[in-house]
Formats: sequence, C-alpha cells, structure tokens
Amino acid sequence: MKAAVYQAPGRVALSEWPTPSIGAGELLLKVRGCGLCGSDVAKIRSGRVTPPAVFGHEVVGEAVALGPGVRGFEVGDRLVVAHHVPCFACHYCRRGSPSMCRGFKTVNLDPGGFAEYLRVPAPNVEHATFKVPKTLSDEAASFTEPLACCLRAVKRAQVLPGDVAWVIGLGSVGCLFVQLLRRASLTVLGSDPLPARVALGRAFGADAFRTPEALEERARELTDGRGVDLVIVTGGGAAVLPSAASVVRDGGAVHYFAGGEGDDLPLPLDALYHRELTLTATYSSSPAELGEAFELLVRGQIQADGLITHRLPLSRLAEGVALTVEHEAVKVFVTGVPQ
Repeated sequence: MKAAVYQAPGRVALSEWPTPSIGAGELLLKVRGCGLCGSDVAKIRSGRVTPPAVFGHEVVGEAVALGPGVRGFEVGDRLVVAHHVPCFACHYCRRGSPSMCRGFKTVNLDPGGFAEYLRVPAPNVEHATFKVPKTLSDEAASFTEPLACCLRAVKRAQVLPGDVAWVIGLGSVGCLFVQLLRRASLTVLGSDPLPARVALGRAFGADAFRTPEALEERARELTDGRGVDLVIVTGGGAAVLPSAASVVRDGGAVHYFAGGEGDDLPLPLDALYHRELTLTATYSSSPAELGEAFELLVRGQIQADGLITHRLPLSRLAEGVALTVEHEAVKVFVTGVPQ
C-alpha cells in the first residue's frame, strides 16, 4: 500500500509501506481521511522520531476486514478510531490520569492515519472506535480526538458558570475551546495575531482581539478589574505566559493545552506563590472523553464546519505541513487517496 512516510527531519514522501495484517479482535480500515494535528507537524519537523514512520491519529475510515471475535462492527462501516487506550487499572488510571498510564502509548494504530490502510488493535476496537452516522461528514468526524482532548482540558480547569476565559490562539483547537467554554456558560475572550482567525473566533462566539493589550482592557471591563478566571494557551509556547499571567486574576489558572518553544517558563516563582496561580496542562484524552466528544459532534452541539480549510491527498502531506507552519491553513484534512 501507499503511505506518506516520514523519512528525515522535515521530509515526508509518498512511499510503499507493508499493508498490515489483523488478528483476533482487530479491524483493518481503509482510511477515508485523517486530520493533520500540530503534534504531527512537530514530529515531522523536529527529528525526535526515528524514521521511517507514518503519523496521523485523527482518523476516519471504512472497515474492510474484521478479525476473529470482533462484535458490533461490520465490513463497510464508516468508523472513527483513536490511537491510544489506557489499561484502566493502574495507579494513573485509578486517579484520573489515563494519558499518563504506562500502557497508554504502547497500544497504537498501525501504521498511522497517513496511509491507505491501517490496523486497529483490539483494545482500540473495544474502547475507542465509533460508528459514524450518515449525518456526520468525514471531516467533522475527524475532530473526535482533538475535541476529546479539549474536553479533558476544560474538565481539569474546573470552570464555573459565569467565569471569564481567554483562549490564546484561534485556530481549529482554539475554536473548539471557544465552543466548549460557551457551552459551560462562560464568557469567552480570544486572541490571535491573524485577522482571519480573529474573525473565525468571533464566528464561533468569542469576543476576539488581535493583541493582548486590547483584550486586557476588555477583560478588566468584564471582571471589575479582577482579570479572567482562566487562560487556555493553544499556541505560542512559553513566550505567552507573561501576558497570560498579567490578565489572569489572583487565584486564577493558566492551562497549557499545547507544547511549543521555550525550555523555561518566564514567570517568577514569587508571583506564582503570592498570587496563588495554578498552572495546568493536558497531554491527551481518555476513552470516556472520546465518546463524549463524538456524541457532541453527532448531535451538532459542537460545530466543525469552517475549520478545515485544505483537503489534500497523501502525496501532498508535505504541502499540508508547510501550509500549517506558514499559518495559511487553519486545519488540513489528508484523504486516504494516494494522489
């Protein structure tokens, strides 16, 4: 089969890859499409992963073969599948940190969503596979995994109705956050230096601005000078922390959803201590959040329309990476068609 293969730092190309075989409890999917995640872009550019490799985890596909013992699915089903499943029994799982489970990343899609076919391991079939109804497009269904990660972040932030939140970065993930926070009855501010993304954030319900300075003035108005209760950082890395800390209220929280550049966090420990600020982060989601996210998309309670701006075949994945890096694309959807 064909796959878009990571071959060296910054380089992916369409190549031959072995078609996976399946065993008991497993599924073979023909990939219909896969969203390009910022983490995929980071892996391709950074060189932290040993090549060759096939990335992609926001997958929608069609079941073409079922392993012995598979129940509840049929050949021809259109499915969303997620890449990691925890053990449900370890210290981390019992304490609500499934993405820290030691087995979490050992169970993975084979080889990844940027290929014509992939194998879904038995744990993923059981806990992280969902039938897509006719009413939901492939593109919308592919947001199940990123939306689930956003859901877990909102839960960790422990927001309350009436709170005010600031979302830094109004790309696809930022706009998912805007919708989730508004569903939780928060007033949502947003910022992004790109005018088109400011407009996108406003379309999804954020009071959006291009500069932190303009947003800070609005935040003070809304909160009687306290500052926002929560800042969610979806881009910008460590460099945006001083701005976030200047706008968040005493006792408030800054949540890092995405990684990014910067080895050190530029926030004095004294400020963290005296202001009782909370810094949190989320790496991934659990099967429970995957199911919740899928239902939100199916019921139309979270909208993904307008977030995918580019649809490219496997042979043009490198172009999709470049469009993402250059901020020309809000979200790239890579189809399972080789070229």
